[in-house]
This record gives sequence, C-alpha cells and structure tokens, in this order.
Amino acid sequence: MPLLSATGVTKRFGGVVALRDAAFSCEAGEIHALLGENGAGKSTMVKVLCGVQPPD
Repeated sequence: MPLLSATGVTKRFGGVVALRDAAFSCEAGEIHALLGENGAGKSTMVKVLCGVQPPD
C-alpha cells in the first residue's frame, strides 16, 4: 500500500491548466524527484499533495 498516492489531479489558474490528470505515488523508503521545465507544474503538484492548494 502506498504511503502517499494521488491520481487524476487537475489544477487550473484562470485559463491556465497547471496540472491535468496528474498522478503520484510513493512507498515508504522510496526517494523521488519532480523534474520538468519552468512552468511545468512541479511546485503546484507539491502544494496540492501537501494540502496548501486544493485541486480542482
């Protein structure tokens, strides 16, 4: 069973889609990195996973 799991995550800011149907899962003891270009939604994904910003 995953320690943290999210599927189908979507987040919009006005007309801009920051995350579309994103998914993330990790097991205890795993190490992950979020990689991507500027504006790809890395920080937004972390904020949604932590509950700082609600998903749409």
